[in-house]
Amino acid sequence: MNSPTVSVVMATYNHASFVKQAIESVLEQKAVDFEFLIADDGSTDRTRDVIASFSDARILFLSNTKNRGACVVTNELIKRASGEFVALINSDDYWSTPDKLAYQVQIMRENPKVGACFGRARLVDKNGREIDKKLLPSKAIFDQQNRSQGQWLRRFFDLGNCICHPTMLIRKSCYEELGMYNNRLRQLPDFDMWIRLVKRYQIFISDRELINFRILPGESASSPTLENSIRLINEQLLIAENFFENVTRDQLIEGFSDLLVIKDIPSDEHLYIEKMRLFFIENRRREKPYKMIGLLSMYKILNDSKYHDLMVKSYGMDDRWFQQQMGKIDLPLSLAS
Repeated sequence: MNSPTVSVVMATYNHASFVKQAIESVLEQKAVDFEFLIADDGSTDRTRDVIASFSDARILFLSNTKNRGACVVTNELIKRASGEFVALINSDDYWSTPDKLAYQVQIMRENPKVGACFGRARLVDKNGREIDKKLLPSKAIFDQQNRSQGQWLRRFFDLGNCICHPTMLIRKSCYEELGMYNNRLRQLPDFDMWIRLVKRYQIFISDRELINFRILPGESASSPTLENSIRLINEQLLIAENFFENVTRDQLIEGFSDLLVIKDIPSDEHLYIEKMRLFFIENRRREKPYKMIGLLSMYKILNDSKYHDLMVKSYGMDDRWFQQQMGKIDLPLSLAS
């Protein structure tokens, strides 16, 4: 039996009101062969009953009674996937057009250096009514232009995530090379994945709206609650720690040349110092997590004889400079106590 071109994966949890529409939007896809892997993550409503009512040979449904987290379930589905490409859909969203998969497969076939293809989103409420993007704090955040790998890293570093996850079509080999989603991250696991992805692959953003992306205030990890806001800062801190790991010299110059002290980056030691310096550049959105990472990194660098003299001579960053920074960057009270 031949493997399908695309494996569509969907983790579900308590979306009995929406999952039927999500499934139908996948089954309506034309001109591409696919398998549809669905796993319920211990729903307590009628979600599993709704899914079980579908009879289609392309569907494989795994019903779980224990809630373990969307990343755990999604990772398991990706490991089961036999397609060349993987597409993800959230169980409360629905794709906009029946040629969504065929359109993206064509893009990927024509661009073998592209690791993943994404698109724009039409924002809808719980009843499927369109929401004016201008009325939301994030506005048209998913309406992005295409960039080089270095420029994407700069966009992510300065402003954070801006890619609509459920519009994705990705080569399965990308997961095999980069690893899966991190379930310890609740709000930013996809952002963590995109950072890893653009270090290795080009990505493509289509200007077509590929999904009806449901906005459910107070019901998602992105809702602006106090708990989510605190968690968001902490997750930014964890992601920032490895942000520049494996970023090449050319990528750093391509994306951050205006912020570099020594533009041509003559050595690996210069490359590492330039990366760590970027955490001290003013960034109102991520000031504290970035500068905390910067302090920890510079402390190690100044303790390393291989870097110390270079730091002082080429960057004017010595122990006195470090002491001054220590007096300016305040720890959250929960960490200082």
